[in-house]
Amino acid sequence: MLWLYLTPIKKKYFSMLENDYLLQYNKAKGGDMLGREGFEHLLGFHAAPTFVGLKPGSMLSFHRSKFQDFDRLLASYEKCFLCKGISLFRLVEGAEFVLILFYRENDLKEALEKPMTQKLLSRYGYRSEGALHEKLEHLRYRMRKMNSFPHEVGLFLGYPPEDVAGFIEHRGQSFSYSGYWKVYTNEEATRKLFDRYTRCTREFCNKLELGMNFSELLTAG
Repeated sequence: MLWLYLTPIKKKYFSMLENDYLLQYNKAKGGDMLGREGFEHLLGFHAAPTFVGLKPGSMLSFHRSKFQDFDRLLASYEKCFLCKGISLFRLVEGAEFVLILFYRENDLKEALEKPMTQKLLSRYGYRSEGALHEKLEHLRYRMRKMNSFPHEVGLFLGYPPEDVAGFIEHRGQSFSYSGYWKVYTNEEATRKLFDRYTRCTREFCNKLELGMNFSELLTAG
């Protein structure tokens, strides 16, 4: 999802960064497999703002074939995530791909309780009084039924409801700015937020490159 909404400048930077990681770790392993180090870099590259508490949720798609035993590898990190207040929810799962939502429960609950967010979610069958897990289950149901990303998925990733509503109303057109998502309101403030996300990702990945422990880079919350 991140890749779909990047501006050309950010896309160029992230493309170089991701390619460098993949080449580096594939070369180190002498093939296409990624180990713990490569896994941590991919996590940081795609979800650093959530890991440090700037964003309530991030979605990551993994190729199982890139790892010797993906499920076992992921399970070895779950205690680390839980200690930092980060939860995981498998949205889509298949033989080769798995799409996982990494989220901070309290932050996501707060984001989904906004009146405009609840109004948008109710249009797609989400119960306003439903627990967070129920909403996640309904999101998973809709993704599987549609076989694509429903518009409301952005609300689970911290997108402002005004921008999600604008995207729906204008069918993804007539936006004022496009960065991590298409912006329809509060452009100046959102540009600054995008810059924070980019700096956060760069700093997170640079610290991993310097050998810092992954768990120490996660902010408790």
